[in-house]
Formats: sequence, C-alpha cells, structure tokens
Amino acid sequence: NALLLLLPAKRIAPLLRRHGASIGDNPEIHSPLVIHNASAEPGRHYAHLQIGSECYFGRDVFFDLKDRLVIEDQVTVSMRVTFITHTDVGKSPLSGALPPSHAPVTVRRGAYIGAGATILQGVEIGEQAIIGAGALVERSVEAFAVVAGVPARPIRKRDSHEREG
Repeated sequence: NALLLLLPAKRIAPLLRRHGASIGDNPEIHSPLVIHNASAEPGRHYAHLQIGSECYFGRDVFFDLKDRLVIEDQVTVSMRVTFITHTDVGKSPLSGALPPSHAPVTVRRGAYIGAGATILQGVEIGEQAIIGAGALVERSVEAFAVVAGVPARPIRKRDSHEREG
C-alpha cells in the first residue's frame, strides 16, 4: 500500500491489477491513493476492487475493501472522496449496540462524485448521478439525480436534455 502513496498515475492501475483488482482500459488514478482492509491473500490483495474503463480518480481517494467496491465505466471521483464498505467499532463498549457489518458499494456508469464526499456501505449510486462536494451518502442515489449535503438529500433530477449517452 505504501507505493500507492507516491506512484505516478500511469503506474497505479498496473500495480492494482497485479494484486487482484479488475480495472478497465485507460483509467487515470492519482496518488496518494489509500487502501484499507486489503486482503491478506497473496496476489489478491485488491480483489474486492473493480474499476471500469475511462474512470478518473483525483488525489487522496480512500478505498475500504472489506467488501466489494464496484465503479463502472466513465466515473469521475474527485479528490479526497472516501468509500466505506464496513462498520466495526472494535473493542468499544458500543459493540453490542453497533455490531460489525459490511456491504458492497456500487457506482454506476458516468456518475460524478464531488471532492470530499463520503459514500457509506451498501450504497448504490445510479447512472450519471451527481454527488455534491462534501456530501455524506448513506442511502442509494437514483440514476440522473443530483444530491448534496450531510446527510445527502436529493436536490433535483436532471432533465433529458442534460443527459448524455
């Protein structure tokens, strides 16, 4: 994981692939990239990570890979976005009230995630949805929706003339 903090963008995808990630064509992934809960299985450390073709990732993105993280084609992930696939309070006395859990996160084709957004476990972000900067996404987002805030709430649905492809 230490190499992901400083590698040039063109070398990150090959490294992730070599350790089990499925990554499509022409990704642009900038360092630093932080990965938490990588598998201990040799050659499969990043097996829970699936990135489609033509995706862009800004600097300082955080991937929690306790569960699957699927990012489809042509997704833009701005700087400092956090993807969380699990909750575990560890040895806290809250363990009875908040038991460990995990669920996949899916980001559908053409979505945009603004800087500093946090996407929580079990969320699906719909096709070409827009997530505002700093949003806390705790519920799934419909295709073509625009959401923002803490917690993220729908602002509007994009019109058909605003949609591409």
